[in-house]
Formats: sequence, C-alpha cells, structure tokens
Amino acid sequence: MAAFEPADEADWLLYELGGKHRAQVLSTLAALGVPDLLHERGPCALPDLASLSGCDDDDLESLVRAAVGLGCVREGPPGTFSLTARGEQLRSDRLGDFAAFLGSRSQWDAWSRLRESMRDQEQATPLQRAVGASLYEHLAADPAASAEYDAAIDAFTRHEASRVRGRLDLDGVELVVDVGGGRGTLLREVLNQSAGARGVLFDLPHVIEAARESLPEHVEAVAGDFLRAVPPNGDLYLVKHVLHNWSDDDALRILRNCRDARGAGGRVVVIDAVLAPDNRPDLARMLDLEMRVLCGGRERRKPALRRLIRAAGLELEFAEELASSSWMFVCR
Repeated sequence: MAAFEPADEADWLLYELGGKHRAQVLSTLAALGVPDLLHERGPCALPDLASLSGCDDDDLESLVRAAVGLGCVREGPPGTFSLTARGEQLRSDRLGDFAAFLGSRSQWDAWSRLRESMRDQEQATPLQRAVGASLYEHLAADPAASAEYDAAIDAFTRHEASRVRGRLDLDGVELVVDVGGGRGTLLREVLNQSAGARGVLFDLPHVIEAARESLPEHVEAVAGDFLRAVPPNGDLYLVKHVLHNWSDDDALRILRNCRDARGAGGRVVVIDAVLAPDNRPDLARMLDLEMRVLCGGRERRKPALRRLIRAAGLELEFAEELASSSWMFVCR
C-alpha cells in the first residue's frame, strides 16, 4: 500500500482532516465486532458478514472496503474478506474495545467542545460540558458508560502489561497494591511473575463492584479514594496512568499517600506517558489533549515527573520506556 504523497499543502490538509474518517472506520469496525467475526470464521463473503454483524449490506461494504484501504482487511477472491495482521489488533481481546471507545459518541461530543473550553472562563472540561458531570461522576452514575470506559482502559492496559513482564525485580514482594487499577489487568500480570504474592485492587466503589467477581482468590478488592489514602503495608504500589488525570497538587498527594502507606523497603512504580522535549506528534502529545478533554489533566515531561517524585519524598531508582511513549518510573 503506497504512502500518501500530497500534491500541495491543500492536499496535505485535506488528508490530515480525513483522520476523522480513518479513525471512525477503525472504531466502527471494532464496535460492530467485524474483526472478531473474521478472526473466528476466516474469509467471509460480504452478505454473510452483513448477516452475522446485523448490518446493512451496502453500508457494510463501504466500511469494509475503507478498512481494506487502511490495511486492516484484505479482499480475495472478489467480495470475500479476511483479517490482516494489522486488523487482528482490532479484536475485542486486543485493542478493539479501546478503538470502539475512541469513536464513541461521548468521546466525539466532548472533543467537539474543546474549542469553547479554551476561550471562555467557565471552569468546566469539555467532557463536563458534554455530559453535565466530571468524568468520575459521570462514570459512577452511568453503568453503561463505565463499562465502555473500563473495557477501553483494560484493552490499553493489556497492551502495556505485556511490556512490563520481566522488567520489575519482584524478589521478596509479598503484597502488590494496584492504585486506581480498574479491572486489575496489570496487577494480574505482575502477580503472575511473583509466586505466592498477594494483591490488592484499589479503586472507586463502582469500579471495584464491577471488577470484584472476576478477581482471583489471592486478590482483595478494596474501594476508596486515593486522594485520601491507599491500602497499607504494600511491598509494591502500581500507579499506572493515574497521575496524568490530576493536577500537580493532587498527583503529589497520590504519591505521598503511596509513600506513607508502603511497608519497609516498599517501592512505588509510576507508569505514564511522557511528553518528548520536541513537538513530535506522538501518542503522548495526543494523550495530553485527551486528558485535558476528559478530566482537565495533562501529560508531563520527564523532568516534571522527576520533580513530583522528589517532592513526594521518593527516590527514583530507574526509568525506562515501555511502549507507545509510556515510561515506567521505579521509586523507593
């Protein structure tokens, strides 16, 4: 598939604005379950795919052919479609739920309000303007929205958790506390590497209630507010993509709570996207805007994260890149 070569600057602009269409092709494909169907059944004729997915034949053909152009689906023989290696990432057990969420109504409605939130004096995030509540208030009040959000974060976490494997020294670790850990995906990955260790999944009440039944016996589900306190006596505290939701003052409070709660010799592991010192349009740069839209948060550069860690009374042991602009900071 040849790379796009714009004839002039107007062509470049039109192509970049078409990112809206490309994103919705991928998101809608995932939301309709088409990648799962093609993975399970193999090559599938369009009428069969439309029947299985409950879609109109003509509409689905337009969507699938656009996905062929993006390299997610291949056609052959004519009218029969199968999944490519790229398209496999849109399955529900990969990044499919994340893709579906990014194209959802709640996301696009909130993003459409970014322009007004940057100009007026009203202290409300774009998401608050769209749904009438803060992110966490909205998720607590709307079980469907919470399930969609949790599934998206879980999909992204699965992608990152595999990169954590083998990078943490877990010798002597008996209790791992996952702070704001959602469904506990990262916690499970870490516990799988540490025989005999127990875990605590700590998050807001509505999150814990949804996650509790799926947790293994050696993981305790605890509800609470990490701005107030976190469960005590952990040997390892996981703080994954939490700090970027909060102001510096609140991020500092979370880190200090982890510092105060840890057992002797306990460590705090921070995982967050890190802004590059230049202006490259990488995932961290886009997530910085995403945080501002959803909750008024922000991504940070490495010096800013190091300053927060020091101010919390923690010592940075080492930092290394995981994937997609995300870094892991191990602190003691």
